[in-house]
Amino acid sequence: MESKRVKVEEEADRISALPDAIIHHILSLLPSTKEAIQTGILSKRWQNQWPGVAVLIFDSTGMFPRSFHKFIENTLFLHDCCKIKKFHLQYYHRRKEDQFTSKILYATRKDVEDLKLSSLAQVYRLPKSLFNYASLVKLRTHNCIIMPKGNVNWGCLTALNMESCRFNNLALEHILCGSPLLKSLELRYCDPIDKLVIASKSMKRLVLLDLTIMNIEVIEISCPNLEKLSLQSMHIDDPKVFGQVIETVLFGCSLLESFELIDSCMFKQLVIASNSLKILVLRDLNDISHIEISCPKLEKLKLSGCLNIETAKLINLPTSLCATSDFYYDPEPESLDEKHESSNEKHESLIKDILRQLQNAKELKISRWFLEILSAIEMGGLFSQVLNIKCLTLNYPDINGHHSGIACVLRNAPMLEKLVIKLARHEQSYRYGDFLKLNAFVENHWKSNLIVFDCLVSHLRTIRITCYPKRDHNRKFVLNFVKFLLKNARVLEKMVVELKDHETAVPFQVSQELLSLPRCSQNASIELLYS
Repeated sequence: MESKRVKVEEEADRISALPDAIIHHILSLLPSTKEAIQTGILSKRWQNQWPGVAVLIFDSTGMFPRSFHKFIENTLFLHDCCKIKKFHLQYYHRRKEDQFTSKILYATRKDVEDLKLSSLAQVYRLPKSLFNYASLVKLRTHNCIIMPKGNVNWGCLTALNMESCRFNNLALEHILCGSPLLKSLELRYCDPIDKLVIASKSMKRLVLLDLTIMNIEVIEISCPNLEKLSLQSMHIDDPKVFGQVIETVLFGCSLLESFELIDSCMFKQLVIASNSLKILVLRDLNDISHIEISCPKLEKLKLSGCLNIETAKLINLPTSLCATSDFYYDPEPESLDEKHESSNEKHESLIKDILRQLQNAKELKISRWFLEILSAIEMGGLFSQVLNIKCLTLNYPDINGHHSGIACVLRNAPMLEKLVIKLARHEQSYRYGDFLKLNAFVENHWKSNLIVFDCLVSHLRTIRITCYPKRDHNRKFVLNFVKFLLKNARVLEKMVVELKDHETAVPFQVSQELLSLPRCSQNASIELLYS
């Protein structure tokens, strides 16, 4: 008993012996100032450390308005740090505007650099004095009115985030003119804007999310040093104007490296041409039927969500490309009428074209819808298209219906070195045509001795499978497939099987079965992970 008491005292002394600077740094990493104050119970020395922390974070969650206001007043009264690096205020209650403003003025008197204001119960108008506060480096506002009546002096501001805020184009113009060092601008869920003009020579990152532009004739983005652009859920009546904006940005921004276009297009054709672009994400573009991409320096390409494209032209893509084809179509009617059969043919042709154009990519990730159509193509006759990919990821395949699709990509990828399969928790099929009836492969497909893949002979070294063993069919597929791979992969070095959402008895049963399987490669090891 005495030894335990000595050990506790030694640990307490070790905490107390930490330098003030380290203690202050630890406290500054906590989610709120309230939690920082509560750390005083650790030791007597920590009781008076929080007033010297240069970070103040106030969140009214779970507190009554009066008690929250009193807590802030007491905290600011005892706080003795000469400078505040970060001041965050999140208020969920209705309050007097001067109560909010007094806290902001306190922060500015302490030379605050990072300011976050979130007024959730009612709209808050930023005070005039804040627009002339030149020491500000980061500003995040939520549910605020931002209307400077004159010039703005934010000479040190580098990052600005306005969410659910009210402002007009003149206000935005004053802000951009008064922020010569601004590198990052985010406008999210803001009220309808009469026109949108963003001109900045210093801007490197621009995010526009869920904006409604009222004046469709005035949309301009002029940022020659822009490196990252994200356009999401843009509401514009005339798609031609938006299309011209995209074309102008891609042509004028010679340093642009990352471009995201998400749920924003209403036009039929999209052309992405850039000599600098390295990351391109296109997601949920329901209205687009044709996509053309020409980016010789592209490193990551992601086509995801609902994309009702009929044709895709992918040119000038490098061999170092990591491509993700994780998109799907809207569910088709189950009846096999002429129109549906014609649609099926277009989908099959699209998948063939995409695989042909991505044959030299280094890494490929494909979705269940992609595999579903590929399986149907395989059933009509062996699909032959050499894929020089080194890494293949299969996202959420239908284990009862995609045997032929999985076999197809493995057979056509002779240089494959790494295989990743992520099985879904619940089975959901996009039901491409009458796919389940077309698939003639049975549960024992992987037990066949007639299947030979070139990648298993000399290249496939790493395999990772994520599954949910509580589902019997899930477990059977994994066992059969793993048995097939271990039996035929001659140079396999490591196989990782991650069991998710398991019961106590299941992992032991599965692990016994997996570890007892014969292995073709003497160097192959099996690693089981449980989560």
